[in-house]
Amino acid sequence: MTVDDTKQPDRQLSPAADPESVSGFVARVLNQLSISAWLPGAFLIASLISLGWFWKSGEVSFSGIGSFIQVNWIPVLILALPALVIATLLTQAFSFEAIRALEGYWGHHGPASVLRSLGIRYQLARQRGLKMRQRKTLVTAFQRTKSRLSERRVDGLVLLAIENDLALVPRPPDLTENQHEEADELQLQWVKYCEPWDNAKLTRFELELKEFPEHSRIMPTKLGNILRTTEDRLRNTNGDLEGFVMAHRGVASARVLEHHDQFRTRLDMYCMLVFVAATAALVSLPLLWGMPILGQIAVPLALVAVSWASYRAALSSARGYVTTLRQIDAAALAALGSKTS
Repeated sequence: MTVDDTKQPDRQLSPAADPESVSGFVARVLNQLSISAWLPGAFLIASLISLGWFWKSGEVSFSGIGSFIQVNWIPVLILALPALVIATLLTQAFSFEAIRALEGYWGHHGPASVLRSLGIRYQLARQRGLKMRQRKTLVTAFQRTKSRLSERRVDGLVLLAIENDLALVPRPPDLTENQHEEADELQLQWVKYCEPWDNAKLTRFELELKEFPEHSRIMPTKLGNILRTTEDRLRNTNGDLEGFVMAHRGVASARVLEHHDQFRTRLDMYCMLVFVAATAALVSLPLLWGMPILGQIAVPLALVAVSWASYRAALSSARGYVTTLRQIDAAALAALGSKTS
């Protein structure tokens, strides 16, 4: 049980705790920084320091940097710490915009509009491609499963009806009503008899297709589609999507809220890292110009790889994040049901 601070006796503030002191000011600044902003900020500073050393030494090598820091550790420390705090402040300030940009919320006019339209067309083509591959896999998997179903004495006409359904052609005209019903029922169950590798492919297609929203709501990026699909299916937003979690935190369990905050923090961090690494890759191009070709290529490619890996991590975090949103939505619906009953 905690005790209200207002009931504690007055205490004299130490210089470190005095809000007017330098350390108090620093404490207030650091207290405003989110944990998700520290890693992108540190990566930005480390990348710029490394690139600056490469440029100064004229080669992509850390040889001699240890001696340089040992001799100049005081100015390095004085400059590095404020630079880290400033970089963290900047990355935190733009973390929300980083998520929005990777979702596909770009400008309504000019090149951004054209790029958005191209992205949406690509996502629609990707969705169509997934459906076609899913259909082909279904046909192939059923062909391999027919013999196993025949061994279970399933009517041959029923199997032919299912095969025609998968091939998108009409069923045989001489099917009886009972055979139609049996085919409809088996249509939902035959997959559990197919080969495990075919089942794994079908499960992957199903999961990927579930991450697409309605046709008219398609976003130009994969991250945008993952988030929008869940946003459109939440039932208790009351028209306020941005305030959904704050409005329903009281009905969700502590564990769900903990996971929500963790996944949201990771999403912020990885989305910001995408742009930090990409920016460092662009900065490296002029700085490394004229150096050995291996260094000119390896460093930007390594930074691009970090950016790509961060985007993949952002996708994984987004999947966990939307799962917690669905749990909060379900808790809100249950709470609403208990009030009305």
